[in-house]
Amino acid sequence: MTRLHPHHLRSKLANGGFVKLMSLRQLRTLDAVFILKEAGFDGFYIDAEHGVFSLREIADLCMGAQACGLAALVRIHSVEVGTICTVLDCGAAGLIVPHVSRPQDMQRALQLAKYPPLGQRSMAAIGPASSYRRVPIAAAAQERNEDVFMIAMLETAQGVEQAQAIAATEGVDALMMGPMDLSLELGLPGQVRHERICQAYTKAAAAARQHGKHFVAGGAGGPPMAQMVAAGARLLMGSNDTTYLLEALDKAARAMQDASRPEAAEPVSPPNQESPP
Repeated sequence: MTRLHPHHLRSKLANGGFVKLMSLRQLRTLDAVFILKEAGFDGFYIDAEHGVFSLREIADLCMGAQACGLAALVRIHSVEVGTICTVLDCGAAGLIVPHVSRPQDMQRALQLAKYPPLGQRSMAAIGPASSYRRVPIAAAAQERNEDVFMIAMLETAQGVEQAQAIAATEGVDALMMGPMDLSLELGLPGQVRHERICQAYTKAAAAARQHGKHFVAGGAGGPPMAQMVAAGARLLMGSNDTTYLLEALDKAARAMQDASRPEAAEPVSPPNQESPP
């Protein structure tokens, strides 16, 4: 029997490969999934913490990802039954749990994300999570428990201090940093490349490596991505759709502005005209 989720996130990581991700904060239609596929990304996460997405939009994006072989994760806004269970029933391949400061924070999220005996998730047999396939309940529960990818996001000083214990939590697949909120808490607003932020990244990456978990190397802050890759990171997180769009639009607008300057125009030679006989 084929796996319920056709994305290759786990298998790619298991084979030593790199997984390229970015986040969706404004784009809400299936077009975004096909664009990311064409661009060469392996998946994305839907930012349901800071973006405004309906459950219908989340389900559409997740099912589109399934059809394209991409991994669709969701960054949730709270650890509640009505959030975690519903988002997973929408077909999410995994969750990014923000503001994790203690192992207990992830343990609660895992309880809601896993079916018994590992957790308390309620079963929706047929729907986006099963790609509408009729799968025996026992097989569906086992496969979804194995497939759901759980990322703990460390955004507080306490979370960084507890990185070892959080990484050691069974069911946690990866650690990820939240440099902006961490910079605010440390009294360094917006200084996401500050030495203390970089030290937090290094500490969390070491904790993940020690416990056999993955670490998310991101361009949003901390050390350069290449440095984190050298430290063992293979989950690579790019920027968000808004930032990429603004960068591209800024570049296009500047090119047009440059082209409109008089000094940018090359003199046009008049066409050769033969003298009349």
